[in-house]
Amino acid sequence: MEKPLLDEYCKNIFSVLLVSDKTLGFNELHETFNQIGLKMSKPTLSAHLHHLQRRKLLIRKKIGKKYVSYSVNWEKLQTLQESMKARQALKNLLQNKETFKSFPIDEQLTYVTNIMTLTNLYRLKLEIQDVLDPTKNFEHSVQFLFTNRFFEFFKTWLLESCQEAKEVNGQKVLDMIDFNIDHFKEMLFDKQPKTNTN
Repeated sequence: MEKPLLDEYCKNIFSVLLVSDKTLGFNELHETFNQIGLKMSKPTLSAHLHHLQRRKLLIRKKIGKKYVSYSVNWEKLQTLQESMKARQALKNLLQNKETFKSFPIDEQLTYVTNIMTLTNLYRLKLEIQDVLDPTKNFEHSVQFLFTNRFFEFFKTWLLESCQEAKEVNGQKVLDMIDFNIDHFKEMLFDKQPKTNTN
């Protein structure tokens, strides 16, 4: 699946606008990034907004002398708009950080593990759609970008939890991951035919 030529800043900006599904002013966007823990200076935000606008992924509107707003250019992404059924559920993501981090560390890891599986299933689905309809390749790529970017937030929050309590959480998470790796390796690759010992 060909990926859009967008760097990490552009991906974050575009994903926030996709999830909000509304017009946001420059300062609103900048404040949103601070709220979700993505540090971005105003000059950096401005430069990447211009890049997205040049790619016709965003619509820029100037209201009055100072207020400038940005929204997703859905005309370029009509199929994506119709197919993104998860968008409404993901809108709540920006408010979910505190809830997620209130979970015990083992529940956080389980949630992230399930999300990583879901992300890979989305990728596989979109790659198959590319095979069936190559004309929608760009929209499929943007759809995966959107889904993956916001699922990544949960992983970021898990890493924050490990950083905040290294002694308590860090090793516990590593031990749980090792257990899961061994479990899946055994289940998928290490099964041997059973021999009858009687």
